[in-house]
Amino acid sequence: MTRKTILIVDDEPDILLTSQFQLEQEGYEVSTAINGWEALGAVRAIQPDLVVLDVMMPKENGYRVSKMIKEDVVSGRIKPTPVIIVTARKLDKDPEREGMFEAFSQADTVIYKPFDLDELVKNVKGLLEE
Repeated sequence: MTRKTILIVDDEPDILLTSQFQLEQEGYEVSTAINGWEALGAVRAIQPDLVVLDVMMPKENGYRVSKMIKEDVVSGRIKPTPVIIVTARKLDKDPEREGMFEAFSQADTVIYKPFDLDELVKNVKGLLEE
């Protein structure tokens, strides 16, 4: 059986490394990126089975990256790729966060920071149907 590949994108080293370690312990192959453009390049190059995507990052925020991933799927550039959005911002009806609604609707799951690593694993397994 081929190991599933996960791309974790976060500019906070502690979150990136602990999430990577936990998912590797679960048997996944894990790649990482620290900003939006790096994430997009990695998604297009390695075509992971799932992306864990932070929202607040340099060089493009997670909302826009999520949207671009889903556009690449629709265009056939990449295979269908579930996206887990990770954010400390709660979704509300603030008009200044209008882009959040679209991004959240395109994401397959939203996890709020701070999160428990067990919650991350549960969501990953649920989306990969393991």
